[in-house]
Amino acid sequence: MNVITKDMPNDWKDLQQQVSQILKECGLETDLERSIETARGTVEIDVYAEDKTQTPTVTYLCECKHWASSVPQTIVHAFRTVVTDYGANFGLLISSKAFQSGAYEAAKKSNVRLLTWIEFQELFVERWINNYMLPRIYREADPLIEYTEPINSRIFRKADALEKGKQQRFIKLREQYQFLGYFALHISIQSSLAASFISAPIIRRPIPELPIKKGMSVKNYNVEGGLPIELINADSLKDFLNILSKHIQEGVSSFDEVFGERA
Repeated sequence: MNVITKDMPNDWKDLQQQVSQILKECGLETDLERSIETARGTVEIDVYAEDKTQTPTVTYLCECKHWASSVPQTIVHAFRTVVTDYGANFGLLISSKAFQSGAYEAAKKSNVRLLTWIEFQELFVERWINNYMLPRIYREADPLIEYTEPINSRIFRKADALEKGKQQRFIKLREQYQFLGYFALHISIQSSLAASFISAPIIRRPIPELPIKKGMSVKNYNVEGGLPIELINADSLKDFLNILSKHIQEGVSSFDEVFGERA
């Protein structure tokens, strides 16, 4: 399964911030180190999150442990009490390492989930893709798709009005970025129709298994007009997204420069 990032948090604060960021990108409202009032008094929670897209609102309390050793059952018992006393829907205890066997016993038959850093990502990866990754690709790639699609009379009319040198530059840019534009289109709209625009057999799912080089032959990406090597080597969703975004933005900027504005 694809992971959002393979980078391990540097310390406890980084773990908190990354957990909060992922939840925020999934569409939740988050708050770091928030003090909450429970039946037994005030408690500080590492990451407090609310999912207001659900009715009623779903509340998550997240405790983040960046320890050198496995988390023991005493920590689970204490956190389970906090989750219950507050009335949260879910408690997520996230460890950068692992948990002692007794910890899993302590979490049984409760709404507390014990998660490693990778398991936390796996729990939210589909939502992260649908709520953050795909909309961002669609939004950023839209101008590049317009510049490179086979038939776009509006763009072609503007290109015909350019001086000869810029017309030639426009044609070369279309050749250079056409495959990247179709690739982004296929991913962003998540439909079987998108796949029909791609002649090369690259992917048949909105998000391919990373790195995508495993499902591609060299001729599909190692030629002019193909996909950047760093993109096909990306082994996490966040790296894949950032690299794709960088090349899309470079392409859009190059086309904008030819037209002197956004065409």
